[in-house]
Amino acid sequence: MKFGKKSKDETPKNEMAEPTEMDAGHEEAGVDPSSICDDFLRNGMTGDKYRMHGQIGQGGMGTVFKVFDEGLKRTTVLKVLSPEMMDNPQYLKRFVDEARITGQLEHPNIIPVHDIGVVDRSRIYFSMKYIEGEELGGILRRLRRGDEDAAKRYSLYSLLTIFRKVCDAVAFAHSRGVIHRDIKPDNIMVAKYGEVMLVDWGLARPENAHDRDTWPEGDMITAMNDTSSLKTRDGMIKGTPAYMAPEQASGQVGLVDRRTDIFLLGSTLYAIATLHPPYTGDNIYDILDNAEAGVFQAPGQRAPERQLPEELCRIIIRAMALDPDERYQSVERLSEDLDALLEGRTVSIHKRFLAGEVLMKEGDHGDEAYVIVSGEVEVLKTIRGQDVAVVTLREGDTVGEMAMISNAPRSATVRATRNTDVVVITEDLITQGLAKLPPWMGKTVEAVVDRLRAATSQIHPLAAGDCTYHVVNQLRLLYPYWGCPVHVPEGGQRIALPLEATVLEIAITLCLDKDRVAELLSRLLDARLVLPLEGGTIHIPHYQLFCDFVAFARQKCHVESPLWRSSMSTLYASANQLALSQVLDESGAESDEVAEVLAPDVQELLGCETPDELADCFESIFSNLQQQVGSQSGG
Repeated sequence: MKFGKKSKDETPKNEMAEPTEMDAGHEEAGVDPSSICDDFLRNGMTGDKYRMHGQIGQGGMGTVFKVFDEGLKRTTVLKVLSPEMMDNPQYLKRFVDEARITGQLEHPNIIPVHDIGVVDRSRIYFSMKYIEGEELGGILRRLRRGDEDAAKRYSLYSLLTIFRKVCDAVAFAHSRGVIHRDIKPDNIMVAKYGEVMLVDWGLARPENAHDRDTWPEGDMITAMNDTSSLKTRDGMIKGTPAYMAPEQASGQVGLVDRRTDIFLLGSTLYAIATLHPPYTGDNIYDILDNAEAGVFQAPGQRAPERQLPEELCRIIIRAMALDPDERYQSVERLSEDLDALLEGRTVSIHKRFLAGEVLMKEGDHGDEAYVIVSGEVEVLKTIRGQDVAVVTLREGDTVGEMAMISNAPRSATVRATRNTDVVVITEDLITQGLAKLPPWMGKTVEAVVDRLRAATSQIHPLAAGDCTYHVVNQLRLLYPYWGCPVHVPEGGQRIALPLEATVLEIAITLCLDKDRVAELLSRLLDARLVLPLEGGTIHIPHYQLFCDFVAFARQKCHVESPLWRSSMSTLYASANQLALSQVLDESGAESDEVAEVLAPDVQELLGCETPDELADCFESIFSNLQQQVGSQSGG
């Protein structure tokens, strides 16, 4: 290996040969430490200009120092080959190759190498840019511990942006015929001012030059402790076990190519998504076995709390395919899918629910909402153990949006009545969307949302206050107008009112959210002042009793009305007609043409025998309604 001056036949001094492939690694195998040091010294390549500031790292082959360059007056980094490695030609060659390969990869996201030479007249070094920042691995570990500062600074979107820059670095290296072979979070530096650097090219080599060298047996323990390389019976394992590709773990050197780097990018993306490396085990050999077999838990299952977009999980799974032919075949293709995810051009947040599947269940806690793209769902309330359909939602409707602003349990069950496609909306997704906007625009959107919420509660008194009386009074007025007489199997007549249409009519009339109206009606059903019938309808079993409760609620809510008067209200119906009779006394009204609607006894319906007991029952029902209203308005 020659490090001397160029001959007359070589490239002129003021020109640079443009290599078609990286030539580092094509030197002859034998390396003499003494002659290489003499060559560097003879050409003035010494480290005398550096003033040591202390050790900042220790690797398997060398030590990293922070130094001050007296010539250029800047802080830089020296990587110095360990003394015990200087006498080993294989290590010496790898060290020089690392410097040469990295030095020829001039890219904004690849750490620059400044020069190479000798310190203390006997130890080889190369100098690199000093990066003031933190390893991505350290950032992920802080996030895993729940570090609040890290959580505020590094959202999933910002981590993916960091990763995207690493993809650019690897794609450039591949374009120059070089593979890295040890991509992992700890080899990605995130600088203080946003720079992202892929570092540690010690295992890098030209893609078409297969590594056939071996390590001394005594270095096995050092390699295991350093988790950088291991030796097997089949070949040389080089990489980090928790992240490495199956062909690396099995020592199949001939199969290692740029698709190996793509796997390593996928395993790094796995760590970014889940905050955990893909391979785990009780010891290094368990980890290696899992790596060789490509056995890892799906990212969505490994970290369900992270609410990972399905498209992100799909990208990871494809990049980490066991068969290299099933992986992305180029980093550029992986980057295209990642860009689509970052720019919102992906269907990753879509889900399909088959007919009969439940989107959410009443009483459960959830933190996501759904926008219906196609299909249909029904909103169900459980009334005395039976599911009652409250409303049907279709394309363009949103369900579960209260989960975005409240920790209250789900107030209803939502079930698909036919195959339904939805867009899943999560708080993290909204945060990512805002993060992609210019800062002033994101702040403006947040301010508009906050002020709209405040304005809604201030402008509409029923939205902010108690709407119990207004809802039950609307039901009292709608019932005789919209109700239809129906026969029931046990005999007699009932007045049926379609529940879904009633909820929507009251919500529209009072300008209230339909979920809030539906919740109040479900409480009336629980209290048996309203009862369910077949076909998604309801009826008021004792209309006079219901009117008395409305009067009671009016007094409790201190609602004044010049038209209100106490009266007896009786419903009459034939097969095709419904009539309401109101009188000012208890004599009632009779007709030969219509029959009085059957009404159960008050004691049978509510278990009340005296006026005092009835008042207590009304008080209990009303208090229960008010509690629900308070929880809804507070959410």
